[in-house]
Amino acid sequence: MEKFLNRKVIYEGKILRLDLDQVECENGKLAYREIVRHNGGAAILCITKENKILFIKQFRYAYNEVLYEIPAGKLEQGEDPLSAASREFEEETGQRALDISYLTTIYPTCGYSSEKIFLYLVTKFEQSKQHLDEDEFVEPLWIDLRTALDMIQNGTIKDAKTICAIQAYLIQQNKIQIK
Repeated sequence: MEKFLNRKVIYEGKILRLDLDQVECENGKLAYREIVRHNGGAAILCITKENKILFIKQFRYAYNEVLYEIPAGKLEQGEDPLSAASREFEEETGQRALDISYLTTIYPTCGYSSEKIFLYLVTKFEQSKQHLDEDEFVEPLWIDLRTALDMIQNGTIKDAKTICAIQAYLIQQNKIQIK
């Protein structure tokens, strides 16, 4: 364990804060930790009985490329992750979740960020309407599970929450066979 000594806020923005913390290590030495503070996020893996997954295709500025992801969004301060997942799912896909179950929680960048992403599963849904932000441009599309696994294998799907959600689902359904 490391003992927190003091903190300097380097930057505070709309979706994150960057802190420089001074800590005392187990051996008594002092060190600094740069931590991105983030409210976290929630994401939904929506899969049909026919093993089709609902993806969002969108350009991600940080990587300068189009990514395939499951629907997701950031949590507001103190927001319930389940409510956020349901809200984001409908906003991005135009589908309303009729059942939501918890899959797992992941720490996508544990070396320098406090972000947690709560992953949920939806298997029943109904048509609704997309409600995108004015600077949000996404394309919902259905991809069958086998194709999605191939896309993970060949590097087309790179998004960590998406890969983790699919793997958690397969483990939960006992569909992974270890040889």
